[in-house]
Amino acid sequence: MGPSIHRNQSLDVLRAIAVLSVIGHHSDYYPLWTKAGWVGVDLFLVLSGFLISGLLFQEYKDTGKIRVRRFLVRRGLKIWPSYYLLLIGATCLYFYNRSAMSKGQLLSNLFIVQNYLPGHPNYLILSHTWTLALEEHFYLLLPLLLVFLIAIRKGSPFRIIPVLSVIIAVVCLCFRFTLIPDRPDHLAWATHMRIDGLFGGVTLGYLSHFRPRWFAKFTGNYALIFAAILISPVVFFEQHDHRIQRFGLTSIALGFIFVVAWAVVRTPKSKMMQIILSGFARIGVYSYSIYLWHTAIADAFISHPPSSFLKFWLYIASCVACGIAMAYLVEIPYLRMRDRLFPAVASVVALSPRLDTGSGVTSLSRGVT
Repeated sequence: MGPSIHRNQSLDVLRAIAVLSVIGHHSDYYPLWTKAGWVGVDLFLVLSGFLISGLLFQEYKDTGKIRVRRFLVRRGLKIWPSYYLLLIGATCLYFYNRSAMSKGQLLSNLFIVQNYLPGHPNYLILSHTWTLALEEHFYLLLPLLLVFLIAIRKGSPFRIIPVLSVIIAVVCLCFRFTLIPDRPDHLAWATHMRIDGLFGGVTLGYLSHFRPRWFAKFTGNYALIFAAILISPVVFFEQHDHRIQRFGLTSIALGFIFVVAWAVVRTPKSKMMQIILSGFARIGVYSYSIYLWHTAIADAFISHPPSSFLKFWLYIASCVACGIAMAYLVEIPYLRMRDRLFPAVASVVALSPRLDTGSGVTSLSRGVT
C-alpha cells in the first residue's frame, strides 16, 4: 500500500482563486476582474515554487538525495498527456482554420519554448501555455540546482537558497528593465524574466522545511497588509503597462509570497466557512486541467461575449466543468498510472507548517501538490 497523502486545503483554495482569476480576466463583464485577473498566474508561480521545492526538500530529508530523473518522469506524467492532447486539438483546428493560430505557434509549443516565441495575442487557444513552458524550464533547473548544491555544500547544502533567490530576482528585474520597451505591447514571458516568482516560492519552501521559526515570521495577519500593498499596483495600472512589466512583477511576486505563507498555516473555524472553502478547494484540485482547457471555452465565447450576469457565470461554470471533465478523462488516469509505475516514496510530500500559537511551538503538518 502506498503512503497516505493529504492535501492542504488552504493551498487548494489559493489554486482555485488563481485559476478563477485568470478565467475571469478573459471576460469584460467585471472591469476590475478583467483588469487584474491576470495576476492569478503569478499566484500560481509562487505556489508552484513552494510546493515543488517542498517535494524535493522532503525527499532529501528522507533519503539524503534527490532523484532528478524520477522527479521529471512523475511531473511529466502529470503535465504532458493533457498538454499534448490540447496541442493535437490545436493542430487539427489549425488545418481546419488557418486563421486560428500560426504554424510557428504550434512548433514553439511542441518544443516547449512558447514563452520565447509567442504567437499573436489573438490566437487565444494556446496563448496561456507560455506559463507551462516557464514551469517546465523550472522543473528542469530546480532539481539540477539542488543536486549541485548537495554535491558542493555538505551539512546544510540549501542554506544559500534565499541568497540565490534574491540574486535571481535582481537579475530578472534587470532583464525586464533592459528589455521591456516603453510601450504597452510587450509582456515579460521569457524564463529569464519571470522565474523569480517561482524561486520566491522555493525560498518559502526552504524556510518551511529548514527554518520554520523564520517561516513563522511571514504568517502573521500583518502578512495580508504587506501583501495588499505589494499587489495593489494591478488596480492602478494595466497588465501591459511597462511599469507593471518592469517593476510591478517583482512587487506582485513578493506580495504572493506573503499570501501563500499566511494561508498555508490556517484552517477555517466556522462550519459555514469550512463548507464554502471546501467548494473552492475542490476547484483547486482540478486547477491544472481547468487552466489548460479554459481558453477553448473562452474562444467559443469571444463571438458572444458575456454581456449579462447570467452569461458571465455560465462562461465561468463552463470553464470549470470542462476542466473537471478533462481531468477525469485524461489527467487522473495518467496520475493513477504514474503512481502505479513510480509510486511516491513514503513521506515524500510537501510540508505545510502549522503554527501552534497556544504553546508557541511550530509543528509541521503534511500536504501535497
